[in-house]
Amino acid sequence: MELFYEIEGNGVPIVMIHSGGVDSRVWRYMVPELAKSFQIITFDGRGTGHSPAMQEPTSLVEDLRKLLEHLGLDLVTLVGHSIGGQVATDFALSYPSMVERLVVIAPSLTGFAYSQEFTNYMASVNAAAPDISKHL
Repeated sequence: MELFYEIEGNGVPIVMIHSGGVDSRVWRYMVPELAKSFQIITFDGRGTGHSPAMQEPTSLVEDLRKLLEHLGLDLVTLVGHSIGGQVATDFALSYPSMVERLVVIAPSLTGFAYSQEFTNYMASVNAAAPDISKHL
């Protein structure tokens, strides 16, 4: 498995899927509390934290499926934030028998048409980000 992941606690497995622009450390304050009652799996999506960047087009849903397969998990609760919510929702639609519960927080949604105002705002946010390739 190429993706970096961590597991804490025991019990029913909950997979936490982070939003864009961050990595699994975003869950660091929640995991210890949840791990008292559940098995918590966090991972860094491709190109974030300790996971390698995409070398070719890939599917974040398939990355999640491969991670669950690697861990031997057939049924999980998914918790996703923003694009992590989109991945969780798309995964649940693609592999419904593997998802016991789905929790999404401010999710992006595949196929949702965003307003021009939102699209313009996100373009300004992205334009303000540094061009990493210029700094390597």
